Amino acid sequence: MVNVRRANFKSFWDKYSDKPDTNSMMLNHSAEELEASDRADILASLPLLHNKDVVDIGAGIGRFTTVLAETARWVLSTDFIDSFIQKNQERNAHLGNINYQVGDAVGLKMNSNSVDLVFTNWLMMYLSDEETVEFIFNCMRWLRGNGVVHLRESCSEPSTGRSKAKSMHDAANANPTHYRFSSLYINLLRAIRYRDNDNKLWRFNVQWSCSVPTYIKRSNNWRQVHWLAEKVPAEDGAKETPFNELVELLKNTWQKKQEAWDAKLDDEKYVWSEKIFSTALTSLPSNSTFFLYTPRTVSPFCHINAHALAETFNANVWNTEIVPEFYRTSLTKSNNLKDQRVRFGWNESLTDSVSYWRQKDALFDVFIATEFLSTSDDETVRQVPNIMSKGAKFFTLEPVDEVNEAEMKERLQGLGYTLKSFTDVTDTAIDAQEQYFKDHEHLNGEKVIHKNWVLLELSVAH
Repeated sequence: MVNVRRANFKSFWDKYSDKPDTNSMMLNHSAEELEASDRADILASLPLLHNKDVVDIGAGIGRFTTVLAETARWVLSTDFIDSFIQKNQERNAHLGNINYQVGDAVGLKMNSNSVDLVFTNWLMMYLSDEETVEFIFNCMRWLRGNGVVHLRESCSEPSTGRSKAKSMHDAANANPTHYRFSSLYINLLRAIRYRDNDNKLWRFNVQWSCSVPTYIKRSNNWRQVHWLAEKVPAEDGAKETPFNELVELLKNTWQKKQEAWDAKLDDEKYVWSEKIFSTALTSLPSNSTFFLYTPRTVSPFCHINAHALAETFNANVWNTEIVPEFYRTSLTKSNNLKDQRVRFGWNESLTDSVSYWRQKDALFDVFIATEFLSTSDDETVRQVPNIMSKGAKFFTLEPVDEVNEAEMKERLQGLGYTLKSFTDVTDTAIDAQEQYFKDHEHLNGEKVIHKNWVLLELSVAH
């Protein structure tokens, strides 16, 4: 069955092998307009490659190989279409640190611990579930310790969105592609535990997941998603993950879990926290940048309406999600509403999100969160101001066991914050949740969180 599918895939790409250009690589008739910007987005997300060894898998005509080789010590550029590799060699003839290989990505032969970066751009969506799991195991084997893998895929739909006019995915050239949910890739990367020949166990630290900006700006498509994951020693007590177990998780378990959450959240009319935040966020500056943090630990329905904030304040909004399934539903909402001021990212934790933005020297004007203090350790709370501008405003909606302003004030002072206001919003929060579930009848059975709720406004003590 796998061999038949690979033959179909080979046949699909062979139809473009006589025209090895950017359009055929991106399967998009308007690709020339996108190519330079898209490539810049991807390359800007990579770590420094000086004195590093790289494998570029599914390299095609080498639109990334060139730039990778200009910085890296050595690059292996591979593709399974001979004419694409020939074009690749022609355009990179001036570079002497590239080796070329024609062959299938899954069957690629490389030594263990031989590269610092495994680079792919649109690859796993062309692999079966079994091949995808095998490929991720191979990435782990090929990488040296602390090496990274970059993955980028069309999630849930082609790079052209649902548009037929621009796509080369026509009926006559049926595309054997898996447009998987973004959450499935995150879950797979996080789940794998690999034991090497020295009996050492490894895992991937998934540093981030986010949409490719060019496709948002040019195509209103938030589902062009990429990830960066680092090979690190596995946690104490971890066990090697069996191949068949991962295939089953990818093929069925995670898929069904995502579909269940899609059924609950895709038709969300509003967010219940709006009733609380709308009265508190009345004096925020327009045309500013907002950082939102929504861990959804206490409830999947406890989050923030990023799109409403963007509309109300004409703000550029970044929303960090830490649950892969809710990240996927946020991308769906973005694709539906098409407000380019709103972006979503996934990180393992708020600490990772702060680190991501510090590397980019970013500064935000407003911080709005749910469960900021109840889910973050003290060190994380201290780090957040590093990505906030001077005079930034901070708001957080917190579920608490006891309404105790003095205790909260003392904790915040010790962490470098000033408590500007403390409001008990318990009754409003419970009423808002009850009305939310009445207005979303398909959520029958979901429970109101009967905790105490407080809304805090903070500033950074100087």
